[in-house]
Amino acid sequence: MLGLYEVFYAVYIFLRLITAAIVVYCVLSWFRPNFRAFYMLRGFIQPFVSPFQKLALKVARYFNAPVDFTCLFALIGYQILERLLWRLYYLLARLL
Repeated sequence: MLGLYEVFYAVYIFLRLITAAIVVYCVLSWFRPNFRAFYMLRGFIQPFVSPFQKLALKVARYFNAPVDFTCLFALIGYQILERLLWRLYYLLARLL
């Protein structure tokens, strides 16, 4: 049976995988957007970055910027989520 730490560590590893995939996607979009791995990676990360698209669109419209900030906001959001995850783990570890 998995312990509390193993469950939280598995979620942490999954969040790190998503973060790395977003970074690789951004780099590929600059250099090789016609590469096959680019489209496969886009299909993988699309569900994870789509919640941040509305915010990025609002910011781009407000500042009249032609840049898509979706991946940047997703990276910031997942970093915050990682920190909250470990704070929750330490809180639960103290209680149990």
